[in-house]
Amino acid sequence: MRFISAWLPLATGLTLLIYSGYYAKNALIFTTLPAALMIAGGMRMLLNPDLRGPQHAALGGVVGALLAFPIALSYGALIAAAMFGVSICAFIASGWFQLHLQPKLQDIPAPLPNLAYSAKVAVDNAFLSLMAWLAPLPSATLLTEVVAESKAAHEIFIKNGWLDKPESYHQQPPEIESCEITSLRLGGLECEYLKVESGYLPPAALPGSDRWLSYTENKTSHALILRRKEPAPWLICVHGFGMGNPKQDFAAFRAKHIFATMKVNIALFTLPVHGPRAPKGFNGAKFMALSPMDFVHAESQAIWDLRRLIGWIRKQGATKIGISGISLGAYTSAVLASIEDNLDCVIAGVPPADMMATGDYLASSLERRLMAAAGYDADRDRAIQSVVSPLSLKPRVPHDCRFMFAATGDQFVPIEQINALWQHWQQPKISWCTGGHVSALMQKAPRTLIDEAIAKTLCAP
Repeated sequence: MRFISAWLPLATGLTLLIYSGYYAKNALIFTTLPAALMIAGGMRMLLNPDLRGPQHAALGGVVGALLAFPIALSYGALIAAAMFGVSICAFIASGWFQLHLQPKLQDIPAPLPNLAYSAKVAVDNAFLSLMAWLAPLPSATLLTEVVAESKAAHEIFIKNGWLDKPESYHQQPPEIESCEITSLRLGGLECEYLKVESGYLPPAALPGSDRWLSYTENKTSHALILRRKEPAPWLICVHGFGMGNPKQDFAAFRAKHIFATMKVNIALFTLPVHGPRAPKGFNGAKFMALSPMDFVHAESQAIWDLRRLIGWIRKQGATKIGISGISLGAYTSAVLASIEDNLDCVIAGVPPADMMATGDYLASSLERRLMAAAGYDADRDRAIQSVVSPLSLKPRVPHDCRFMFAATGDQFVPIEQINALWQHWQQPKISWCTGGHVSALMQKAPRTLIDEAIAKTLCAP
């Protein structure tokens, strides 16, 4: 079946070109791009099975399906129906193919491809392909500067003993003295919007500090608050990469449902350089920029701001406090659960555990060659990032209060990393769903686990 699913994008792309060229030559302006993506993806799936082939085929399927609507208006329903049909075939075939590339690991349910499952995985593929197309290749000059910054940072980290004791890197932040709180209505609920000066400063003389501190918008920490009049438990929610919009996060974490049914207060925290904290046009991009120090600064400030938020929440009469994160937010939650004492639960959803490995997994072969030529050293950069790695830190949340959920067809986070964190956390309760990274929170199993975790750890007497 993998062989057939590799042929399908190639065949559908060629069919689309031939059909439109024969029956409506003017339609080629719409069909050429999706057909080219399908053909390129199919050829790569056949000749060099890797991540990029199915990703291109999936993006071609999405573009083709969307362009079928203007084609219907201009050239008739017949060619539009043909384009939509072949696009959906290529899209699903990319997910089916990808599932056959997934490694089979002990204790992780093996993916069993079907149409719905393949479509969920194809959604991941399409997003990743679009991200790859939009990301510019780094210049040789920039790569040389990044490598020099990494070398300088590594020496400082060794000198300060941070590599031996990663937890010692993190500073104890001061309590929030004053903050700005405004009212707003979201999802039919009265909410509060909290803004406070972050006050985060990287340790002196660290490479990349001046660049990080130049992001003016990032100097203010933000959180959306839903709370009751009486004292109650609190759940802090940490969004994923590229999120940070209050409406988006409100929906992703099912804030209305949890607030109404679980009887907890909720704080939707905004990660550094995301949402209103992002430099214009770069939502989240600066969090995981090319230098390993960008991620260190970003994660360090996230932990700093979260610990200050926790201190403020305790002053509000919190009876218990838990943290829940998805994707990048799950990574951050896992780090926080290894730095902050007295958290009552941690829920890590589709969590990466090694950002260096994730970057290498998602990089193209050309990007890897350029980085190798510049002197890139993965082990050195991984050592630098160990101060903000959940795999380098010991979790402080009790074992029975740690929870995870993941997707067996995740294309953003290698399942090996999810397994690594699960093992590092001594195999806490985990829920596996059938699907991809983007679709995980839309499925029943993760939602059930989240509700059960909150009920057990925050709402129980």
